[in-house]
Amino acid sequence: MKKIFPFFILFFVLASIITTLCTMGGVDSSVFNPLKTLSKFFIVMAMMAIGFNTDIVKLVKSGGKPIFMGLCCWISISLVSLGMQMALGLH
Repeated sequence: MKKIFPFFILFFVLASIITTLCTMGGVDSSVFNPLKTLSKFFIVMAMMAIGFNTDIVKLVKSGGKPIFMGLCCWISISLVSLGMQMALGLH
């Protein structure tokens, strides 16, 4: 289970619960602004590491299936993100 479960999801849920409980308990949400900035930085760094580790020639040679899968993932994540923003009135 440890090898196949992405633990960052567990940590994300845990951080969300802690933040929600703290703000419900009276802690000002601006306290978490530095952590939000830091988390954006880490996400950008992770995406860069994935991009630098990608062998474009090997990806193109392996065929269109991986590229199509990535496109489908990108489209679905974008649509879910935009849908949630609209549902929450954040657009």
